[in-house]
Amino acid sequence: MNRIMYKKHIPVKRFGQNFLKNDIIIKKIIQSMNLNNFDNVIEIGPGLGALTFPICEIIDKITVLEIDENIIFFLLCHKYNKKMNIILTDVMKFDFRYFFSLKKDVFYRLVGNLPYNISICFFLKMILYNLHIYDMHFMFQEEVAYRLLANPGHKKYGKLSVMAQFFYRITPITPVDKFDFFPKPKINSIFLRFVPYNHKYDDYSIEKYFFALELITRTAFQHRRKLLKSNLSNIFSEKLLLKLNIHSFFRAENVSVYQYSLLVKNFLKSYT
Repeated sequence: MNRIMYKKHIPVKRFGQNFLKNDIIIKKIIQSMNLNNFDNVIEIGPGLGALTFPICEIIDKITVLEIDENIIFFLLCHKYNKKMNIILTDVMKFDFRYFFSLKKDVFYRLVGNLPYNISICFFLKMILYNLHIYDMHFMFQEEVAYRLLANPGHKKYGKLSVMAQFFYRITPITPVDKFDFFPKPKINSIFLRFVPYNHKYDDYSIEKYFFALELITRTAFQHRRKLLKSNLSNIFSEKLLLKLNIHSFFRAENVSVYQYSLLVKNFLKSYT
């Protein structure tokens, strides 16, 4: 990282800028990605290049999406600028569908230290583009990471857990202490790898599965202490729940991701 820029740059709070500065953690993240020079990498929020520059040492080209004009100017002045396809954009408004359509049959590898204020929304948005994604490596605040990884029966297990584990195999890469960032956030983080389960979808069905699962989990977890027979009564009969080996006296947190997948399949069969 450019230490002079690191000292001079004033982080913009509304952009959620917390820059990774621990070289040991950075090296561990880069090694975990197992990059090849021909990989198609998209980085979300390159910041001051903590991950960008080490990645550029390995691969031929990287696309970086950044909202801060000052950071873009900094990147353009760097020696690796010819390896970077730099796009000034808000990733929540960026047209990924169009971007992915520009190169057919290309799988992308995404990486980023996601701003905490958009991390969940952005993660859920990217599910719809899984067919174009080889894997994703993202930094999440500890609390969100625990929710993503939580198992049934755990108090952290909820809608986000089911949505994430339904579409991805998730692997924790490394915990990251709050002191490893500048400025220091209030909480620790965890770096995670997501590998999509793409073998059972096409462009149309992944949207159907996404919206069906979102509806079912949102309804099931809306009142966590209520029983499924109450929460899901407008969608599934008790008879169907029992047929799927899902007890109507279960709460939403007691239903496995596999059981939610059965509910999704039955929902789609009945309503499409």
